[in-house]
Amino acid sequence: MDLTNSSRTKLLTYLVIIALVALVVALDLRRRAVEDQLQKLSVSVDQVTGNREQNREDARKVVESVKKIFLIPAGVEPTVATIVDVEALKSRNPFYKNAQNGDYLLVTADRAILFDADKNLILDVAPVQIQPAAPAAPGQQ
Repeated sequence: MDLTNSSRTKLLTYLVIIALVALVVALDLRRRAVEDQLQKLSVSVDQVTGNREQNREDARKVVESVKKIFLIPAGVEPTVATIVDVEALKSRNPFYKNAQNGDYLLVTADRAILFDADKNLILDVAPVQIQPAAPAAPGQQ
């Protein structure tokens, strides 16, 4: 089969057009996937920032509850965290042996307090020693 220059040119043109269409379709699919990921991340960020005030209010209520049953010095604002994966914590530290998901950890400069808000009960208290970051050796950053 002998193709003329005109036939070769037409065939090459069709192949280039098919390749360009395939490229446009692939790029559009990729763009849509990235757009979906961006939408999901935007929703996640909105949830986090939208819940910030609610989280502060919840933390304030937890601190007030603990202050009614445990002495926390005036002027000390503990950091409050909700336990969400108690099994991982239990495997690393026996302090969490009585904790459950949903309990609270309050941390001050000198102690950690494990609190069950449902039972209004202090589960455990442990001393905290915050180690200052070691200074970098001269010449290292």
